[in-house]
Formats: sequence, structure tokens, C-alpha cells
Amino acid sequence: MLPVPVVGELRYGALNSRRSAENLAEVERLVSRCRVLDITAATADVYARLRLGLKEKGKPIPENDLWIAALCVEHEVPLVTLDGHFDVIKGLERRAV
Repeated sequence: MLPVPVVGELRYGALNSRRSAENLAEVERLVSRCRVLDITAATADVYARLRLGLKEKGKPIPENDLWIAALCVEHEVPLVTLDGHFDVIKGLERRAV
């Protein structure tokens, strides 16, 4: 499963690279093998609650990362990342790569 903001970040990275055509093709091969988790009204509710919780803790994280976390929490799927700032999000399971 891939949260839709991750798909956007992967496509941006491919387009912004020196070998954009090859990298974009690789991204599309990956995306075609995955279920893409779209943002819905339910996701927006999870996002709002997580964002408020982070604000109250004084530990904001980047916007795209917050949407990614909201999708993972909503769908109860772990997030595979090296970014430790996800550890402060209640209900999110983070796995290192």
C-alpha cells in the first residue's frame, strides 16, 4: 500500500532527477503493483486529530508527512521509514527500512 502523498513525492523525485524518464517509469512500475490509499473525509478527520495532538505536544511534522501518517493510522498499516519524527504520532506503527 502506498499513501497518495508518497506517490506524489516519488513522482516529483523522478521528474526532478537527471534520468527522469527512466526513474518515472520505475515509479510507475512500483505504483502499478500497489494499492494507493486515497485521501477521504475520514482521512481528513484523522489528520485533524493528529495535527492537534502534535500541536499540543509542541512537535509538528511536515505537512505531507502528516497526511501520510493519517492514511496509515486510518488504514491501520505500518509506515516504513527512517524518519524518526513519526514516532511521536499516537497510533502509528513505524518500521525502519
